[in-house]
Amino acid sequence: MMSIIFDTLNIIGILLYLLYDLVIFCGIFLIFAFEETHDKLLLHKSTVKSCNTFCKNISFDISWKMCEMVTVTHMCYKKTILPQFHSITDNYFRNRNAVLLIKNGEEIVRFKTWQLFEEEKENVEFDLILYTKYNEIEPKKNYTLIRDKCFSNPDSLLNNKCDVSFIVFQLTTDGNKYDIQLKEPHNFFVKDNVLKYTFFKWYMKNVYDVVLSEEFSVNYMTNDMSLANLHNPFFIKFNEDGVTSFSSGKPKVVSIEKDDVLDENDTSSNGDTYTYTDTCTDTDTDLSSVDNNVVQPSADTDTDTDLSSVDNNVVQPSADTDTDTDLSSVYNNVVQPSADTDTDILISERLKHSLE
Repeated sequence: MMSIIFDTLNIIGILLYLLYDLVIFCGIFLIFAFEETHDKLLLHKSTVKSCNTFCKNISFDISWKMCEMVTVTHMCYKKTILPQFHSITDNYFRNRNAVLLIKNGEEIVRFKTWQLFEEEKENVEFDLILYTKYNEIEPKKNYTLIRDKCFSNPDSLLNNKCDVSFIVFQLTTDGNKYDIQLKEPHNFFVKDNVLKYTFFKWYMKNVYDVVLSEEFSVNYMTNDMSLANLHNPFFIKFNEDGVTSFSSGKPKVVSIEKDDVLDENDTSSNGDTYTYTDTCTDTDTDLSSVDNNVVQPSADTDTDTDLSSVDNNVVQPSADTDTDTDLSSVYNNVVQPSADTDTDILISERLKHSLE
């Protein structure tokens, strides 16, 4: 629909311009009827150009004057007429409440003025009180006091501003991050204001419609590039030229449980003790220099065997007399065998598997 309107206006503008050009052309040919045609055309071209320049300048001047008039009217309405109107009507037509009483994150009572709150404060229970002195022109100057109990002389307390600003201020809960605006529409940078769980619970409910649990964290960066990451419970207190914060909470640790797994292929039975017998005749066995390793003896008749210096390897035993034994994956603990002639060798090994 809008495109049809614009096309129609464009066609009308083209027709009007052609009519305007034709009027100038006819006037020149009538006034200078005895001049040569070439001179008439040059005069027509020069006249149209001069008229176009004049009309453009006039249009620009009119447009700038209209913009100036609109700007002045808007500023007068915003700074003078509207404030005066709301002052006369005592903010009856404006959704402004100087005092908000909050309990469990919900706004329970609102008061237009501090005087109305003073009259009813004994009859209301609350967790948090917010008092705002609104600025008629600049929303960033709507300074707000945060208290958890009644106080007096709120306007004098608002004179103590906090000279600090945040580059980043975010709240994280349930894996989601939310930006916290502390300057607009309420400016909370007032000395002795304290931000803690009750405040953030109200803010999240009021701004994001999120019910905030007690498991959340806040991270921020100030204009002097100082960083902080606070886990509930904590508090943030505004001073005249800085911020004081303290957190007694700890981040939630995700624990991963690991079960000890014993590979059945590495064991010859379900027990923790492994015994094997190697029969030798007239053999002296010497086991030495074994450090955190498993060395199995190998026995031959009329032969001395020396096992040493084996690092992190398992050497399988060999038997010459009617015995086959398979031992593997023995870790960290070795019970040394004792050898006697014509005596069976018994090795008892304890396995201890720990997976980290």
